[in-house]
Amino acid sequence: MTTKYLVNLLKNCKSVRMKLFLFLLLTLLSATPVYAQSEASSADATTANFESEVIQVKEVITEIPHTSWMGIKKSFSKESLPAWAAVVSSTLILLNNDEVILKDVQRYGRDSGIGNNDNTKAFWTLGEIDIIRLPTDFGSFTYFLGDGLIHGGIAAGFLINGYANKNSRAANTGLQLAHGMIISTFFNQFLKRTFGRESPYVKSEPFGKWSPYPSIPEYQSRTSKYDAMPSGHIMTTTLVFTVINENYPEYSHVTIPLGLTWGTLLMLGMVNNGVHWASDYPLGIAMGYVFGKASAQLGKKPKTEAEKKSTKEWLVMPTVDSRGSGLAFTYAY
Repeated sequence: MTTKYLVNLLKNCKSVRMKLFLFLLLTLLSATPVYAQSEASSADATTANFESEVIQVKEVITEIPHTSWMGIKKSFSKESLPAWAAVVSSTLILLNNDEVILKDVQRYGRDSGIGNNDNTKAFWTLGEIDIIRLPTDFGSFTYFLGDGLIHGGIAAGFLINGYANKNSRAANTGLQLAHGMIISTFFNQFLKRTFGRESPYVKSEPFGKWSPYPSIPEYQSRTSKYDAMPSGHIMTTTLVFTVINENYPEYSHVTIPLGLTWGTLLMLGMVNNGVHWASDYPLGIAMGYVFGKASAQLGKKPKTEAEKKSTKEWLVMPTVDSRGSGLAFTYAY
């Protein structure tokens, strides 16, 4: 159903800006696995120098500073300059077209019978607090794909399966997911307050008003007036699929297409119901990828020198003996 929806959307799309939006969404989401492939050789070398160990639950908290620093270093490394160029340029392009994209996506939502309202309903409440909210139609389902209940449920599923079946890889994946969600949420909240951008459905001016650094009480009482950029929903979704793909690369033929479809539906759904602007997404995707990669290193410690040397490799060295000089080819294992 979801794939058919995307195909029909692309076929029936008549707006140039809508096509631009869809193209950039798919390009950005595709960029993470493509970028990961470009890092393959260096990643293989790095992995060769690390070994996995069972993560202690306390490390989910105690290793926050270390993983945060890893994410920051990766973000501002020389190798990240092309990625930054893509994030900044795509954000500016989408920002310039936000209003038209919003209208086109919402018009399509109405024309296709999806509507523009979030029809998520509370199924379990505690006083005035909604504990569990679930979707009731396709429109609210696309928004629910980014809900914390989904992300937390995925992490819990890996964790429970890991402990129940003594599967350290699954357990570690669950703990890495929890670790990454905590760290990325902290940075996401910091940036939301820094930008202070209005969500589309409460906008007081075209493209949403920007009010950096609102007071804590003001932000808490009127959150939607300040928390549009960057999108935490797409950030966490990207992080989840990045961590899973890092731990289960043999299933990338499943996780990558699933992640692309999942993320695209989520982003379209949030523009359709007015929760986010299109330009809120590039930075969110980048943050999810960076902190997903960093969090996936939790529980991996450097190998000893002896273990590093046990890696199979060809060595080419100059040599001199009684027969003369030349090159010696050695296979170390």
